[in-house]
Amino acid sequence: HVSLALALRGIHSTVVDPRPNVGKLPGRDRKALKKALSCIKSNGENTKSPTNTIFRKAIPFSTYRAWFGTRPNGIDPVFREGFTIDDEDPTKLPICSMCSDDQLLSSCTAIVALHPDEATGSIVETAVENEIPFVVVPCCVFSRLFPDRVKPLGEYDTAEITDGGSNVVSTYHDLIDWLVAKHPSIRVTRLPFDGANLAVWSTFKA
Repeated sequence: HVSLALALRGIHSTVVDPRPNVGKLPGRDRKALKKALSCIKSNGENTKSPTNTIFRKAIPFSTYRAWFGTRPNGIDPVFREGFTIDDEDPTKLPICSMCSDDQLLSSCTAIVALHPDEATGSIVETAVENEIPFVVVPCCVFSRLFPDRVKPLGEYDTAEITDGGSNVVSTYHDLIDWLVAKHPSIRVTRLPFDGANLAVWSTFKA
């Protein structure tokens, strides 16, 4: 849906997702995009929406079935990748990274991710390492898949955990804090919808 919104505004984007239905929109949204694209003249202007300047330059978005950054150990290949025991080796799915042949990240101007699940950490780390403007709206924590994620320094006076506690990132707000701690320029903005609505972002500009 993020790429749909960008496409309707004439901003090119590529959806990166390991699932077989990567980039597939619900029927109503597919019709909306198809209608917007069908109204475009050869010069790129939507003549059927003379008062709607937002949708006058709609363009299609691209899709790329791949993992972002890395393929986490312990994921469910059936649920996340759509593979069964009779399918090809799921580890053969490409990895989209700064050095991958697709050159998506090395040429992109921003990374935008809405509830990107396992890719959340890789997205922010890639953006920080290469100072690519980004906004990510985290959702699930996946503490089982990422036991090495530790709460930012300062949450505990010492490295010793007492009273049966843990310093592993295990809650939604732990995850937000962990992401924010990756760069001093990172900010958090609450978006106007229910649920996991905290946007973590940075433009890396002073």
